[in-house]
Amino acid sequence: MAIFRNLWKEPIARIIVMLALCFLTYPFLPTSFIRGALTLSIFLKSLLMLFIPWLIISGTSIAFASFRGNGLWFVATIIGIVAVSNFCTILFSGIIACYWIPKVTSSGSFVPSTISIEPYFETKFPTLLPNTWALLIGISSGILSTFCNLSKWMQGMQIIRKVTMGFLLRIFVPTIPLFLMGFILKMLVEGQIMHFFRSNGWPCVIMFGFLYGYLSLWWFAAHKCSHLPAMTILKNIFPAIVTAAGTMSSMAALPFSLEGSTKNTKDPTLVHAVLPILLNFHMMGCTTTVAMLAVMILSNFSLPLPSLSTYLLFGIMFVLNKFAGVGIPGGTVIVSLPILQHYLGFSQEMLALIVAFFMLTDPLGTMANVTANNFLIIFIQKFLKRSTRKETLSTS
Repeated sequence: MAIFRNLWKEPIARIIVMLALCFLTYPFLPTSFIRGALTLSIFLKSLLMLFIPWLIISGTSIAFASFRGNGLWFVATIIGIVAVSNFCTILFSGIIACYWIPKVTSSGSFVPSTISIEPYFETKFPTLLPNTWALLIGISSGILSTFCNLSKWMQGMQIIRKVTMGFLLRIFVPTIPLFLMGFILKMLVEGQIMHFFRSNGWPCVIMFGFLYGYLSLWWFAAHKCSHLPAMTILKNIFPAIVTAAGTMSSMAALPFSLEGSTKNTKDPTLVHAVLPILLNFHMMGCTTTVAMLAVMILSNFSLPLPSLSTYLLFGIMFVLNKFAGVGIPGGTVIVSLPILQHYLGFSQEMLALIVAFFMLTDPLGTMANVTANNFLIIFIQKFLKRSTRKETLSTS
């Protein structure tokens, strides 16, 4: 019984149960129940959107302010590497997805249902702070606080962060199944979910094939940058990879990552300084999954794929949003919902669908996050050694 209780605490377990119940019962549920569930789902979504700007402004402000006194230029270098890596990942993922996924997705075979489920009413909260402004103010104030005293501002950000994280951890995460249920039931009744499952076998193969193919290239590159054999590098970080897959938590795998990366680099000081930064901001698996699921969902809903300029803007905003550092299940996709809606034209149902499938693929994504971070440490060590060598030569 203890095992089942612990398993039930995991959001992914509750989501799987919710999906199973929806699939089994939706033909027998009265329309009034489905409309009520959809109304509740829309309310929770609107409530989430109300909190996200405050999560972004407080998260980015605190993240950048925390670099004060920790070697600003060293941290700026690490952050630059992380931002470039995240942007390259989402760019390559998007290019592959936009080229291949429409070719293997049978979007044209979907025949819309004559049944349309609508909520009893829609709750809309006023937009007190646009997400873009929240992001810009958070980053600029965090950077500014490293040069001057903004203690009152930062105290306010700490309070806002505490309130928003309290909402996410105590209210939204426990109710994620309810947030998804109304949208899932609506799409089941209207036929969209069944079509999504039927037409996305090969797109899922492409998504995970690209992710782990890209990760294999990183493994090869890490071997070339290191003095160690490729299998030794993997062996040293294997406990961290297994822990990440089993717990769906990069934080739970951190002790094993620190130990494994120290063996790979022989530089415990660098590892302990950099890995906590990577843990919060560099997530190859989540970045790849969000990009490819977004294209997959657009294709299934027969919506046009974004232009290159639109996708580049989406990628830039996605990378900057990563610095909000939400340490909750599905945090990457949750803070990305506003930019998916704004730049890629996601509807409420599409937002719910990407949350559901992101959570279901989270074990594989988290495993890729941890693996990539342990490889990135080797690249950073190589980069810093080369930079130091160039400085030494230029001053001599």
